This record gives sequence, C-alpha cells and structure tokens, in this order.
Amino acid sequence: FPAMLKTSSIAGDEKAALPLEGWADSLARSKEGVEYTLGIDEAGRGPVLGPMVYACAFCAVEDEARLKTMGFMDSKQLTEAKRDTLWSEVQCSGFIGWKIRVLHAAEISEGMLRKGDKYNLNAMSHDAAIGLVRAVLDEGVNLRYLTVDTVGDPERYQAKLAALFPTLTVKVEKKADALFPVVSAASICAKVPRDALLSRWRFDDERMGSDYNWGCGYPSDKNAQRWLRENLDPLFGWPDVVRFSWGPALEVLQKDPRKHGAVTVVWGDEDDESGETKQQRGHMEAFVGLSGPKRQKVERHRVFDECKLEQVEAW
Repeated sequence: FPAMLKTSSIAGDEKAALPLEGWADSLARSKEGVEYTLGIDEAGRGPVLGPMVYACAFCAVEDEARLKTMGFMDSKQLTEAKRDTLWSEVQCSGFIGWKIRVLHAAEISEGMLRKGDKYNLNAMSHDAAIGLVRAVLDEGVNLRYLTVDTVGDPERYQAKLAALFPTLTVKVEKKADALFPVVSAASICAKVPRDALLSRWRFDDERMGSDYNWGCGYPSDKNAQRWLRENLDPLFGWPDVVRFSWGPALEVLQKDPRKHGAVTVVWGDEDDESGETKQQRGHMEAFVGLSGPKRQKVERHRVFDECKLEQVEAW
C-alpha cells in the first residue's frame, strides 16, 4: 500500500534540538569504584503519531534516595509543568546521568511491515533497552544494578537481561516507574523529549500543510482522529510522523482505502502474484506492446527529441 511521505524536519536534527545523553559525574566517580544503579522506561508506545522514546537514568547507589526527595514518580501521574521542571533538574543535577534512544514512526513502521521476519514492537523495545545498557557500560560507568519497567512477561524479560548482563543485579517489574525512583527518572527522560519531538515536528515545505493540532497522538484522541482524516493524501497516505503499522492507518490504507478516500495500490511481485495482479500486468504489457505474438511499435514522443534525450544502457 502507499509509501510514507518523508517530510519530517525533526528526525535529522534531533541531536541539535534535544540532549540525547548526559553523564554528570558518573565517569569520574566510576573510576573511584562508586557503584551505579540504572533504570529504564519508555514513552509513546501506544500512539499512532510520533516516536517511541526509550530512556535510561542512572546515578550512584548512595544517591538514589535523592531522586525520591526531588519528586520523581510515574511521569504519567505528574502535570506537564512538573515533568518539564524535573527534566530540567535532571540536566543540571550534577549526579544524574541519562541516555535516550528515539524510535521514529518510520522506523517502527518499517520494522513491523517488512516482509518475512516481522520486527514487532516488543522486540524493538527489548533491543532499545539492551542498547542503552550496553552504551552506558561501554562508556565505563561502574553499573551494578539494573531496574526495568517490563515489556511482556516480566520473568522472561528479566531472565533475558540477566543472561546478557551477568555482572548486573537485574530487576524487571510491572509499573516499575511508580515503584523505583531511578525508573521514575528514566520515565521523565523519555516522556518530556517524546512530547517535545512530536510538538516540534513540521513539514519541510509549509505548502504541504500547517495543521499540527493532533492532540497527544493516541488513536483514541479526538484531535488525532480528526488530523488523520483531514491530512490524508489519497496516494501516499500521511507524512512520516504517522505509524503506518498501527490499526487506524492499516484500516484506511490496507483494509478499506476507498471507503476513506484513499486509492488502492497493488504492488506487483513476480514471485507471488495474485490473479488480479497478473491481469493488471498483462494489460500494461499489452498497452506498451510487450505481449502478444507481435510487439506494437511505440512511437517516440517528440519531447525526447526536443530535449535531446537519448536512451542509454550504461554510464
């Protein structure tokens, strides 16, 4: 079905617009033997619009109590103003480190819609979390404890992480962001940048649109539903801020496109063509003179001569 309109101006410039990592004093103190604890959480798992952001936050074990006194708790239970304040405090605290992994909508769609071995959201989430832990260890942080908000079955996920990181004490729990301050800090490091990335997204060319009133981006959000209806391109669907692999997008572009004002696009596959596709290909070959006992001569259009264009086979 339709390909994504790649029109985002944020994806290529996120490093300039968003601090993706900060190490505070972790590297120096790690060399002194100070032990660190790290928490991981995500934001934006469910929306049809915008990225999913994974983040880790880490601090010295002896400083973990300071996180609680700062007011860290599940970011979804805090006001936007409080989340913004905590995010600023993380960056200037001097003792909290963080690292962020942004999975843009296009990356999620590509993985979930690719042929053959699908790359589902749980696998992406696991890989994002594992990548964050490895990055922190590779920098030389003396990490000893790892706490993660679960994706899927917590026992299986914990066993997986423990096998990958045998030097760490691993704990995976449901609602870990509400139970462990270091995971709550990671929740802030994921939620605020996720919201910022979505709010800053813009068309590269303003003539393509100026409607950014999409609410929180969740399928149940009325503003998101309206935005999807009113910003649908009949052929290409939507820009790359939309997750084409999500139910609302699949309903429009794959299951019943005509009902929603989109066109049906059939991609030919020589290895596995349906009867309809073979028939369409046959019509096209007949039209250009590639089928039947005699090939129809196709007259060269005058524009080729006027523009001095010639066919080449090598260059």
